[in-house]
Amino acid sequence: MKKIFIIFLMSFILVPLAYSKSSNPLSGNSNSIDSGKKLYGIKCSKCHGIKAKGINNGHTKTPNLRKYKRGYKEFVYIIVNGYVRMPAWGGMGVLSQKQMDEIAAFVESLSLDLNEWED
Repeated sequence: MKKIFIIFLMSFILVPLAYSKSSNPLSGNSNSIDSGKKLYGIKCSKCHGIKAKGINNGHTKTPNLRKYKRGYKEFVYIIVNGYVRMPAWGGMGVLSQKQMDEIAAFVESLSLDLNEWED
């Protein structure tokens, strides 16, 4: 009976872990994270800050990307299509899909408690 209970309890721990990974194909890849960090520094840090904490310029504040909660697919969608004051980087052909995935892998690596990067 004790073994059954332990197996039952472990299923509640292990099953969610199996489904909690990001759908970013480059998630956790150290080379991609390094490339993403460089791209982020060039393309994103002016508005979002070098540490992705957001920047308050007095009347607006850009989002703290370390607290991003919409998931990888939405992150890439916003890069491609833009959002409010953010330009459509992917839509303008400025970034390739791989570059967007690298930036996402970098930002995900900064994420506080891996906030909702799984889709």
